[in-house]
Amino acid sequence: GGTATYITLDGSVARTVFGKEARFNDNIILQIGSSADMQIYHNGTDSFILNGTGDLEIINNTDDGDIILSSDDGSGGSTAYLTLDGSQGFTTVQKKILFEDSVVAGFGNSTDLYISYNGSYGSIMNENGDLYISNNSDDGDIIFRSDDGSGGITEYFRLNGGFSSPYTNFPDNSTLSFGGSNDLRIFHDGTNTSINNLTGNLQIGQYADDSDIIFYCDDGSGGVETYFYLDGSANTDGNPRTKFPDQ
Repeated sequence: GGTATYITLDGSVARTVFGKEARFNDNIILQIGSSADMQIYHNGTDSFILNGTGDLEIINNTDDGDIILSSDDGSGGSTAYLTLDGSQGFTTVQKKILFEDSVVAGFGNSTDLYISYNGSYGSIMNENGDLYISNNSDDGDIIFRSDDGSGGITEYFRLNGGFSSPYTNFPDNSTLSFGGSNDLRIFHDGTNTSINNLTGNLQIGQYADDSDIIFYCDDGSGGVETYFYLDGSANTDGNPRTKFPDQ
């Protein structure tokens, strides 16, 4: 029933001050700039912020303040999807990011490292320098898994960080194979270990000067002992020698 100030032409600060909300109806454009280079409007369905010249900058000058991009959360509310975190000094992501087929996620000034999926398979490619895959967690592993042939996934091998020296572990019944047709196979089935060669000769070579090839086995008392060895240092007359220890 009273009156209120809606618009003030403030001569002391040379600006126009709005004391109440201003509404621009559908398709009425708010134009900013001498040539209307920036425009904001709503067409009855969607809203638009358009820039026609130069860069479009969104800046928060508040100390430790953030810039937060929020949208519908699928349950009638809204939630943050992406935050430029001014207190932490980095960008945080609150929701999944989807890169569509053949869209590359690039890293480095020249996109030297990139990750992509082309609709058929995924790729991690490095174009410059070395490619490191590291796990800095104390006693943590790097585990390689893939399809198990039965609709699930299984571990194929792991880099085991729980030991004092580097260990690469292959689970029981995983086969280490060599050759285009998997001609050489090494595996452990949980009970026994097998080295199988399916094509050609199986050659075991020792090329170190005067060194041996030594065959160890259980000694029946909880340890191991040498059963025989190929003595590389004794072959001084051109006659190879296989040595069998006493007893």
